[in-house]
Amino acid sequence: ESVGAMAELPDMLDVVARARELDGFAGDHDAQLSLTLRANGAAWSVGYLQQIAGRHGFIPGVLPGRLVMPGAEDAAPPVLVLQFDQQVALADDPAAASVREVQLSLDVPQTPEAAEPFPAWHQAARLLAADMDAAMIDDSGRPITLHAFASIGNDLATLYTALASRDLAAGSPAASRLFS
Repeated sequence: ESVGAMAELPDMLDVVARARELDGFAGDHDAQLSLTLRANGAAWSVGYLQQIAGRHGFIPGVLPGRLVMPGAEDAAPPVLVLQFDQQVALADDPAAASVREVQLSLDVPQTPEAAEPFPAWHQAARLLAADMDAAMIDDSGRPITLHAFASIGNDLATLYTALASRDLAAGSPAASRLFS
């Protein structure tokens, strides 16, 4: 009153209802694609992993055992993450430590669809598997086929549409805040 202003306070029941609805939407639409690359033959050293991944655009991440494909902008989250056992990465002699599996993941809501993160994930998986003599498998240990990649791509297109319809397009500041 002393400055001649009035406060407009929203109805808290409406705000809480909206928050619940948004939380339900986020729970149903938060997607992280992940696959495992498992060595077909000899295990890999950390140096070998870094060398092969580096050829495909991965750089060491902040955390041990993580290699990241950086986003287009400096402050953007990584497009892809290649992760392996932290204990191996922190070994006294990394050349003697071995890795038999790495996980390649894509956090869908964090990267704009225009950056084509799904094709990048698919291509990185295929190229890394070929270069490292590895099998691409899912969480259940089943091989991932080209048909599976096509199905994932179709589901992902539906997810991108659903996110955009709620003004939460993948990679947008609102999506980054909601799905962080």
